[in-house]
Amino acid sequence: MPSIAYDAAHKYVKISKQASYVQANLFLSNLSKELQIADLNLSKDIRELKLFAKQKANQCLRNTAHLTTEQAFDYCLNKFEKYGFSIPCDMTHVEALTLFRTEKFWFNKFKTLAMQKMESIRRQLDLVNQSKSAYCSDERLRQHQWEKAQAEEYMQNKWFCSADGEYVSMLDVYNSNVSNPKVRRAELMVRIKGTEEYSQLQNHESWFYTLTTPSKYHSHYPSGKPNPKYKAYSVKDANDYLNGQWQKARAQFDRENITVYGIRVVEPHHDGTPHWHLMLFMPPHQSARVTEILHQYALEQDTNERGAAKNRFKAEKITSDKGSAQAYIAKYICKNIDGEFLDTDTYGNDAKVSAIKITAWASLYNIRQFQFFGLPSVSLWRQLRKINHTIDDIELNKLRQAADASDWLAYLLMMGGTNIRKSERPFAIEYEKQLKELYEHVEPESLSKHAYNNVPKTILSVSARYPIENKQWLLLESPAERVDSPPFPWEGRTVDEVSGGSRRQLGGPPPCGEGPKSRRRLGLGLV
Repeated sequence: MPSIAYDAAHKYVKISKQASYVQANLFLSNLSKELQIADLNLSKDIRELKLFAKQKANQCLRNTAHLTTEQAFDYCLNKFEKYGFSIPCDMTHVEALTLFRTEKFWFNKFKTLAMQKMESIRRQLDLVNQSKSAYCSDERLRQHQWEKAQAEEYMQNKWFCSADGEYVSMLDVYNSNVSNPKVRRAELMVRIKGTEEYSQLQNHESWFYTLTTPSKYHSHYPSGKPNPKYKAYSVKDANDYLNGQWQKARAQFDRENITVYGIRVVEPHHDGTPHWHLMLFMPPHQSARVTEILHQYALEQDTNERGAAKNRFKAEKITSDKGSAQAYIAKYICKNIDGEFLDTDTYGNDAKVSAIKITAWASLYNIRQFQFFGLPSVSLWRQLRKINHTIDDIELNKLRQAADASDWLAYLLMMGGTNIRKSERPFAIEYEKQLKELYEHVEPESLSKHAYNNVPKTILSVSARYPIENKQWLLLESPAERVDSPPFPWEGRTVDEVSGGSRRQLGGPPPCGEGPKSRRRLGLGLV
């Protein structure tokens, strides 16, 4: 990781002048403690972290060779937990040992921990705020852009090939699904539009709420001045707090038989502290109670702090004179994806630059920016949009046609409406378990659900089962391949980027060159 010595020294001098050398020394001492966990220095660069991860994996392999499975598990788990990590409680010992003896597993854990901690340190060093760098630090932005460039370079040189000769570049697959910001934005807007149309049919009201954390979670004021009430909480701590309050509110909704549905958007303040926007639809007679419950839990902590009532909870009913719910939330979606159709963000920064920073922020902390609730599965919607022929089952084919036409309202109605359990909906996806490559040498009875990927197998309806074709896609590990008979491209349909995505004409001749060094079979949902 890049050195923060200069910024730490600058902060030290600043504290010594504003407070005292005692406070400055205390600050440096606490900073040093945060950067050290057991024998791990979180300021190590990537190469050092890789070497450290390799050492831990080798220790778990070498030092447990003579032990029983239980003894080896206890040894490795103790070493693992020193760094604040944990594993699922239902993971088997054999399964966990396989991970503990894998260098990549340790490296991914150390890398995530180090990157998050270093960004948290940068927040404390006044490097993340409106006056310096909004949403994330300049260094985090550089890391994110480098990661994207590496991923794109990797995808440009990888191809998928099916058992029957169809082929497609990995980059085309990326560009045709919701990993592509344009497709992601289109799908979100299609779903919001259809949900709003459904609410109008039901004569439901739409409300827009904003929930913000207490002052102790905010590191800086927009001016760049440090917030004296800040308690060094991380971005993850702040988001966990908001999620906890939302879960309390939803539990209260359930107790009172209140039914809401809609979308939640998570975005950062200028200093990286998250706040939530909720677009909720509900029957008119429930709106007052919903607002009261959300207000109660939004101000449950530090209720009497200055500005709490004004800044930590906002509720606004969306009426026709203010525009549609879709138009109301569109700017928040664009702002948090790619900045398209916007000039500036809330703070007057260039919207497209801000969107890149917000994406880097969400990626670092693994924050789910958009989440619908009370609505049917979007996974089934995406699977149906991949089918380019008529299905024999009449009802299922109608559902396919609705998805194909980007008609989320029709899809929602045919799926039974809102706030229905998945098991009670008329259509669903049946999954099969596919063993992860890491566990191919392990006996199946020694594994838990964590050793498997869930791969779509069948689309279920009330009266039929539609099998999802598995074309046995292979990943070509070199940019070209020679085959005995020439492959043929898939004659798919082009995707309209405003249609909701998930369709793309894939395929084409791979570049000439030598055969692949190796192949890896993938259980991809490509059709």
